Amino acid sequence: MRRRTILVKLFLLVVMVFLAPAWGEEEKKKKGEEEKSRRDKAKEEDQRALRYYGQVEGVEEDTLWVGGRALRVRTPLLPYLAPGMVVEVGPEGLTVLSPAVWAYYQGPGSLVGLREGPVRAWWGEGGVLWRVLPGYSGQASLVARYRQGTWQAVPKGLSLPRPPQEGWWLLALEGKTGRLIRRLEGGD
Repeated sequence: MRRRTILVKLFLLVVMVFLAPAWGEEEKKKKGEEEKSRRDKAKEEDQRALRYYGQVEGVEEDTLWVGGRALRVRTPLLPYLAPGMVVEVGPEGLTVLSPAVWAYYQGPGSLVGLREGPVRAWWGEGGVLWRVLPGYSGQASLVARYRQGTWQAVPKGLSLPRPPQEGWWLLALEGKTGRLIRRLEGGD
């Protein structure tokens, strides 16, 4: 009986010797997976914290092309950006850096003293015309920012209502008279 007991103990010892490294391997593997998961999470957070600066090259639906990159951006101002505007795109959203103050017009050029036919026009600070591109026929509209009791960068001669709060607004124009359509939430 003694011999059997010794053989069983020896067998168990041999088994433990061979299995011990496997248990350590699992712990190492688990720690390695946790470390990889932590690194991936940190990398993902770094990606979200990136800021891109550059000139607008194009806009389509929810994609903004800036400096050769296509960026997904969620802002109601996206359709009203012009090629050449300098923007910052970060985790908080989009900010137009240049022109710092601007307004967008879509409609007949003759209504705002430009050529005949539909135009898309952007005005900069002081109501100075910044850019004009061919437009689309349809309802004349204006996108402008109301701040500190005044409309910013709008063309002269328009009669615009006072909105209930500051921010970016979409207005419909009938002749030179504006009518508030809606506030563009989340604009810079």
